[in-house]
Amino acid sequence: MSDCSSHEQALPAPADIGIAREGAFDAAAFERAIADLLSACGLAAAGPHMGKTPQRVRELWQRRLLGGYDLDPADALGEGFADPRGDMVVVRGIAVHGVCPHHLVPFRGLAHVAYLPGGRLHGFGRIARLVDAIGHRFTYQEWMTRDIAEALMRHGQARGAACVVEAEQLCLLLGEDRRGDERVVTQAFVGEFEHFEQARNEFLRAIAGNRRE
Repeated sequence: MSDCSSHEQALPAPADIGIAREGAFDAAAFERAIADLLSACGLAAAGPHMGKTPQRVRELWQRRLLGGYDLDPADALGEGFADPRGDMVVVRGIAVHGVCPHHLVPFRGLAHVAYLPGGRLHGFGRIARLVDAIGHRFTYQEWMTRDIAEALMRHGQARGAACVVEAEQLCLLLGEDRRGDERVVTQAFVGEFEHFEQARNEFLRAIAGNRRE
C-alpha cells in the first residue's frame, strides 16, 4: 500500500474511517437487543444479577467501544502550533482498542506513532485523542494502523507519518484450539517514512524498547 511521496503531494481524499455507520446510535434499540440476547441465551434479563446489564453494556459500547464515531479525527488532533523544527516526534505505547466487525469482540493493544513535522507541532495528548477517534469503531487492525498514519499526515501537515500497532485479537485468542498468547503486529508508513529507509529504521529503533514481550 502506498501514498504520497512528499508533503507537497496531497494524500487522496479520505475514505470513511473504519466500517461506515449509516445512522445514529439508537440507545433504546441497543438495550432491547441486549435484553433479547440474554433471553436467547436462556437468561433472565430482569433478574437480580442482570437487571442493569442492557444499560451497562449500552453505555460501554456507546461511550467507549464505538465512541470514535462521534469524534472527528481532525478536531481530535487540532491545529497544533507553527514551528520550524523538522525533527521526528515519536509517541510510544498509546493504549488502543477497536471492535472486530466479524465477531463483534474487541481487540486491544498499543499504538506507537511518529511524524516528521512539516511546519506544525501537535500536543502529545492530542495525538492520543486522534488514535481514540480512529480506533473506537468497528474496524480492522490493518485499517486502523494506516488510518492513524494517514490522519497524522493529512491533518497534522506532516512530511511523513508512521504507525505500528501491536494488539491481542480476541477473535484469534478465543478461537478453537488456541491456547497461546498470539499478538498481531501491523505497521504503516506514509510520506517520507514510506520512501526513506533511514527514517523508518530510526522510528523502529525508537519503539523497540516498548514492544510487548
